Amino acid sequence: MPHVARFTKYTFQGWSGHILGSSTACGLLAIGHTAYVAPWTDPAIHWHENSEEYYLLLEGELRFWVWGLLLTLRPREILMLRPRVAHAIVGGEGRIEHFGIRTPAPHDKQTVGEVPCKLQRVNEESERALQRDWGFRISLEAAGNRNCWLIGVGAAKFQSAHLTLAFLDFPTTEAANAGIGTRHRLHFHERSWEYYAVLKGTKTLQMEKELATIEAGEILEVPPQVSHSLYARQAPYMGFTLRVPAGFDDKVEC
Repeated sequence: MPHVARFTKYTFQGWSGHILGSSTACGLLAIGHTAYVAPWTDPAIHWHENSEEYYLLLEGELRFWVWGLLLTLRPREILMLRPRVAHAIVGGEGRIEHFGIRTPAPHDKQTVGEVPCKLQRVNEESERALQRDWGFRISLEAAGNRNCWLIGVGAAKFQSAHLTLAFLDFPTTEAANAGIGTRHRLHFHERSWEYYAVLKGTKTLQMEKELATIEAGEILEVPPQVSHSLYARQAPYMGFTLRVPAGFDDKVEC
């Protein structure tokens, strides 16, 4: 049976640094955020032994060295790097707002070299969509990449062994609240944790017998066994939803 409603909020508005990591209740997910900082370089090429790493860029541009190729991440794009994929950040443009997401979240970073002086630009750069054995780059401007389970297992467009992600962008109240009471029913997850991040507007969840409103600049953590459902969104709405771990369907409707 689900437990009494209990949840934690994290604030990222105006904050640069770690939001949550291995020391938090979940321990399966690390999230960091930059709040309009200047581009930076990290000349140490590194990889993560077991973790997938995600860069969700909202503003500015970031340039990456990935296995000998130079590629640029632009606003409203996601770069995903699989475990043991060598990479480094080599600069950028503008003021950067982004989320850095890693799952699972052990301390498994290994430095494996320095970025060479000569860099080879990836020849798929103009296409913006890029998918290789080391990971993928996703444009969130594409209509088919919004308001669906974008990353995960099974029917998700981009496959992940550890994380399920949806990016949500609703310009109107009607679109933002479609499906309440039908598709969005009271439910809980037996083993997985859910995180609701709001970038614009607000989201209100029914948490068993109480309501929890998430403002822009906040992330709500919902542990396993806690019943919840979408109650309302305030448009224009933008945000993303994460669920960890991926790989199994443990949703139970109440």
